[in-house]
Amino acid sequence: MKACILYYSLSGNTKRFAEAISDALQIPAFNLVISEHSIVEKCDILILGTPVHGFSPARTVLSFLEKLPDGRGKKTIVFCTYVIRKGNALEKLEKELAKKGYNVILGISKRGLRLNEEDFSDSIKEISKVIEE
Repeated sequence: MKACILYYSLSGNTKRFAEAISDALQIPAFNLVISEHSIVEKCDILILGTPVHGFSPARTVLSFLEKLPDGRGKKTIVFCTYVIRKGNALEKLEKELAKKGYNVILGISKRGLRLNEEDFSDSIKEISKVIEE
């Protein structure tokens, strides 16, 4: 199965999480602000990351999701980074992706101010396990 990572980051935490997944699992990572929606058509598993703003996914991510192509048959892993509370950010992502036919198989959140690669090790193991299945 071919996977790709799309992420949006402001403080750098979500970018570091995406890059840690990319490095560990040898999956390409793309900043969705400068990426084409067609990237998604080329992968079987989409890994999507967002920071949490106001207990929700970043508006930039939600706008990107509106323009995604049909996702029937595509599995999706969603992740978010946050400082105070994640609210229902993952649930909102799952709902928006489901509208396009994507099947969310895993949701992961990480809390912290300056997250680093060690902070993501357990999450990367979980993502790897789900992808292998």
